[in-house]
Amino acid sequence: MKKLLLWVVLVASLGGLLAWQMTETSGYVLIALGNYSVEMSLWTLLLLLLLLWALLRTLAYLFRVMTEPGKKLVRNSLSGRKARNRHRTDRGLLQFIEGRWDQARRNLTRTAKRADMPLLNYLAAANCAYELGDQEDVNRLLVKAAESASGGELAIGLAQARMHLRDQHYEAALAILQRLHAKAPDHPLVLRMLANAHRSLQDWRSLEKLLPDLRRFKVYDKKSMEQLVVEVYVALMANLADQAKRTGAAEDTQKLVRLWQELPRDVRGDSRVQEEYIRDLFQLGETGQVETLLRRALKDNWDEQLVRLYGLIEGGDAKKRLLTAESWLRERPNDPVLMLTLGRLSIKNQLWGKARDYFESSLSFKAQPEAYAELAQLMARLGEHEKSAHYYQRGLTLSTGLSG
Repeated sequence: MKKLLLWVVLVASLGGLLAWQMTETSGYVLIALGNYSVEMSLWTLLLLLLLLWALLRTLAYLFRVMTEPGKKLVRNSLSGRKARNRHRTDRGLLQFIEGRWDQARRNLTRTAKRADMPLLNYLAAANCAYELGDQEDVNRLLVKAAESASGGELAIGLAQARMHLRDQHYEAALAILQRLHAKAPDHPLVLRMLANAHRSLQDWRSLEKLLPDLRRFKVYDKKSMEQLVVEVYVALMANLADQAKRTGAAEDTQKLVRLWQELPRDVRGDSRVQEEYIRDLFQLGETGQVETLLRRALKDNWDEQLVRLYGLIEGGDAKKRLLTAESWLRERPNDPVLMLTLGRLSIKNQLWGKARDYFESSLSFKAQPEAYAELAQLMARLGEHEKSAHYYQRGLTLSTGLSG
């Protein structure tokens, strides 16, 4: 009640002050336009302006009242269409994930132009077309994807490269991936796919150069990275060994030796790398190096393939090798592969009886076709041809899996 009384007093005071000003302040306004002139008091002009302002506000309100339903209808229509497009895009992406290629392509293509991210629609639709074997549509949709948004080169390039890799078009994939790698050298997926392309092309030198980046940017987990490194260097050594065998040149053999010497210590310590290098030297006739490397390798890591290889070395001091192998027997008295190796070394030393004992001991622990073959040859040399034929038959039966 007090507030209302206060407002009444305030309005009355302002009204009285305004009325006093209107009576006390005499002023007029003259507006002349050509031969016409209008003269009025200042307060009349102010009143007219106030009325004009009120009229304009009223007209604006009436206009809004009349047009708002139409605008609301348009907004609702646009909002509904956008919602339908978004729903169809979502359905298309779900169908894409589910492998419903044809349905997904239709939904994604129809909504691409009005989608929030048309690039995504076109790329997914292109993958659907690829799965359907429609290469012409793949190319068309990839062009649409490139036109739909700037900055999509990486995503489009990866999609193209992935398709080329699956189709075994490795050179085409490599060209795309090298371009992407130049622009995004630290991108893990680009690096992984680039490594796959080099591996498929057996371009081991290029893959070797890529190893530091693969390791630095953690493209593979530790175990997979170690396997890749081993694969690369085993392949490089095999290629150099093949070249040395073809040419017979000492300098080509030296290339193999230099590669071995330049390998990181942890790589040289891997049994698969050691076995490849030792086998390559063995095939190149580097007997002295092979025997030394085998002894060192077997001291650090007992490996059946290396033990088997130790018995196949030709030349050098066969007696010393036999004594070395017999020293291993004290620690591994029941090793069939070591027994086989000892039998072969005994033959190289012309110790026929000892060789027979070792071969028979090897077979008593584990039947191996090569042990039967060695024993058969030994029996033939000793003139026991019936036993020789028997052992040959046993070995053949074992190797073919046929029942005797």
